[in-house]
Amino acid sequence: MFHGKCFCQRKNAKLKFIPFDNDGRLEIEKLEGLINKKTKIISVVHVSNALGTINPIKKIIKIAHKYNIPVMVDAAQSIQHIPVDVQELDCDFLAFSGHKIYGPTGIGVLYAKEKWLEQCRPTRVVAIWSISSHLKKRLTCITI
Repeated sequence: MFHGKCFCQRKNAKLKFIPFDNDGRLEIEKLEGLINKKTKIISVVHVSNALGTINPIKKIIKIAHKYNIPVMVDAAQSIQHIPVDVQELDCDFLAFSGHKIYGPTGIGVLYAKEKWLEQCRPTRVVAIWSISSHLKKRLTCITI
């Protein structure tokens, strides 16, 4: 949330929150009331590590797509516990950190639909190299 607030301050944007009930469930029926013509993206956690709830991602995505708004899903708490299928969810973006799936610290995954990748402007290139002594070759190159 901190990074979202910082971004909003830099861009003079407004950060809105879907309210939740006493059981920690998002009040999805209030989502459409938060959307307006200035809404650029909806970002939501798949599973809340604080509340222990599994959010109704498909419903959120369906509502957002009705207004042509892309959805970013934070799957950090779900990826290791439940099956996550980006095509079935129809999310535009999905991210999780590598250590959540028992990988090394400092790596992560960002999935994006091709239509969004085509619109992205690269700002820097990061080469990822293997640190294994028997694999001394470049593994991949990611444009950010």
